[in-house]
Amino acid sequence: MRLTDKAAMVTGGGAGIGRAIVLAMAREGADIVIADLRREAAEAVAREAQDLGRKAAAIRVDVAQETQVQQAIADGIRQFGHIDILVNNAGVTPGLGLPFTRQEEADWDTVFDINVKSVFFACKAIAPHFMQRRSGKIINIASIAGPLSSLTMPSYSVSKMGVITFTRIVAKELAASNVNVNAICPGLLWTDMWKNIGEVIRETNPAYRDLTPRQMFEKRVEEWIPLKREQTPEDIGHAAVFLASEEARNITGQALMVDGGVVMQ
Repeated sequence: MRLTDKAAMVTGGGAGIGRAIVLAMAREGADIVIADLRREAAEAVAREAQDLGRKAAAIRVDVAQETQVQQAIADGIRQFGHIDILVNNAGVTPGLGLPFTRQEEADWDTVFDINVKSVFFACKAIAPHFMQRRSGKIINIASIAGPLSSLTMPSYSVSKMGVITFTRIVAKELAASNVNVNAICPGLLWTDMWKNIGEVIRETNPAYRDLTPRQMFEKRVEEWIPLKREQTPEDIGHAAVFLASEEARNITGQALMVDGGVVMQ
């Protein structure tokens, strides 16, 4: 129970990686605020956390709107008295499968609003609380698409590299207040996002036309990952628990690749 008496907020906690992070932290003793645009999904995950014996609250928030992010964090602090851990997980992938020459300005606006500006909004909103308490953990979910500079998801790739750089900036500024700030870069996970990626790749790349999205995913795992196994949302949840715990008290400004070894190549 490494997170006993801690309270966490997870954005985009209603499904996928966010849900896995919520449940991993709940199993380690944390009470959780699930902040998600989809209230019903957030409430369902909150019930799962409650079934594990934790306090949990669901808050509907559009992370691209600064006032809503500020209000969500204020509500979380009011409900639990404090927040010790902030996980910025919400993200989108518009323009999948398209080279940058075929992407639209709207794709870039959307991805930066949700993937990058939301992290800025949340970190800025929680910083005074952490500075006053002289403690806190911020974990930003980036992606291996950032350092790998993906041709098939340019706006997403640039946005996630931006999250990594911003993580380092925030880590430097908040270090004097004993706040740890790190990023996690997930590798290849079979999620709804990858199912959509698979459909786009199949439509645009003749070499994959006869494969289902799952077969395509397994082919990518075999070709790309040195450990030859896919990553799971639970893997990311375990990494988030570690970075949120006192075991990681001397780790800050880092981007942890949970990718089976892809980025080391």
